[in-house]
Amino acid sequence: MSIAFVVVTLLAQRLLGGPAWAGAASAAITVGTALSSSWLSARMAIRGRRPGLVLGYMAAIVGAVIAGFGGQVEFFVVYLVGLVLFGIGQGSTSLARYAAADLSPPAKTGRAISYVVFASTAGAVGGPMLSDIASDVGTSLGWDELVGAFVFATGFFALAAGVLFIFLRPDPLLVSTKGQPKPSKRSTGLAVGLRAATSSRMAALGLAGLVVSQAVMVMVMTMTPVHMDHHDKPIGLIGWVLSVHTAGMFAFAPLAGWFSDRYGRVQSIAVGGVILSVATVITAFASEASSMLMFPGLYLLGLGWSFGEVGSSALLTESVSNGDRVAAQGAGDLVKAFVSGAAALSSGFVFITSGFGVLSWIGVLGSVALIVGCAFVGRGRVNHRDGTSTTAKSEATTTSE
Repeated sequence: MSIAFVVVTLLAQRLLGGPAWAGAASAAITVGTALSSSWLSARMAIRGRRPGLVLGYMAAIVGAVIAGFGGQVEFFVVYLVGLVLFGIGQGSTSLARYAAADLSPPAKTGRAISYVVFASTAGAVGGPMLSDIASDVGTSLGWDELVGAFVFATGFFALAAGVLFIFLRPDPLLVSTKGQPKPSKRSTGLAVGLRAATSSRMAALGLAGLVVSQAVMVMVMTMTPVHMDHHDKPIGLIGWVLSVHTAGMFAFAPLAGWFSDRYGRVQSIAVGGVILSVATVITAFASEASSMLMFPGLYLLGLGWSFGEVGSSALLTESVSNGDRVAAQGAGDLVKAFVSGAAALSSGFVFITSGFGVLSWIGVLGSVALIVGCAFVGRGRVNHRDGTSTTAKSEATTTSE
């Protein structure tokens, strides 16, 4: 996913002749992620994690081929269709973190989720660094230099699907639900998941944390390549900035997981909001795309997302009943993807009309709102044994009953 993120907005800008609708490329990916989240979750609830994840990666391979073809023949609609299918791969990657929570004890849920997020570091950081090589490959094949990234993405998705198909045995979700009646399609749908994810204050905070952290991060990150390109920064430098950003997202996830387990889910979300606020204040002053500001700003943007993502995922998982857990996880990722898709789409218009600074200040407002939400909702006493609020436990019990 990360190797494509370097080029999707730039290629859209090239196909359209301007940046106004360039955010549509990232929006298309997030639409694919959103549409697949609930669908893949429903499939996993019935058949297990492995079939759902592999199916998502196979769909992403098809999407990468279509998107690359659309970019090469300069057909924007085909390009967007391919990116929607490509986004299903992101949906699979996102849902994979919950596979770690299927068999983890409550006191270690945050760390279990964070280890999967951390495992993404190699690809997330290495992907943008391969942007120059991918460009050379595309050029050597007689294609547009930006299309080469989709060639690489196809190979990596195929590798991911193969590894999961062969080695994810036994299936962790099927093991964790052994002896329980199999859910029906009706009991795994989107409506069930949304009701579960909003059934208590803590579950709703977990959902809000996922949504706001993702939206703030995507909104600023989407326009970063365009902003730097407008100031004549080379694609290699853009790739390095995005590599540092993704390092912030994934490399320190175990720290976020430990913090979440030790001090509480709500506290982890609040810390994420504080870091996101600092990050977007820094990028707000990067009017000339100075490396001195873009590197720390995008790094902290990723780190704030990591704390929010890990804490919110654990809180949502623990705040709903066992029977609704997979549906709630899928619904949470669906809402997160749709909202971040809207943020990505609107970011192009904000950028062209008001600039990168105003875009960043909007991110500041969203981050502060998340902090206020944590202060308002998470006033329950923290149980330091498992890192969750007593309020979350009592409300989750009520929901289950």
